[in-house]
Amino acid sequence: MTDAQDMLPGEWPEPVVTADMIIERNIKEALTQETYFHLNLADGKAGESDDARELRLVRANMHCFAFLLDAVIVDVLTEVQGYNRAWADSMAAAIDRKLEWGEHYPEMLWQWANDRGLDPEQLGQQAKEKFAENAESRL
Repeated sequence: MTDAQDMLPGEWPEPVVTADMIIERNIKEALTQETYFHLNLADGKAGESDDARELRLVRANMHCFAFLLDAVIVDVLTEVQGYNRAWADSMAAAIDRKLEWGEHYPEMLWQWANDRGLDPEQLGQQAKEKFAENAESRL
């Protein structure tokens, strides 16, 4: 074992995350995404092909959803801070950690639905039926 290895800690400390940090980060990101959303909507050019228009609008929707996610996080954390700053910091750390867990949520949504007496299979089937009903409008 080298001297450098002896100096490495056995465990890395958890990063310090505060509500103020997450709020500031998400304000910046929300404003960026909102700008990208509007730029994509306004970026249409005369003679734009249908494919180019569709891609531009898909990008606009992606930026709209990212904007909304960031704005809601800012809104909720700011509201919680008004009641209890320590709890807001705890929630901010949880949000920051959970945003890294993409593969976690499909399984958890299934569990949360069952916990509330909802049938996830039935909800999925209803979504498929609604999608099929609206197929004509997507053409």
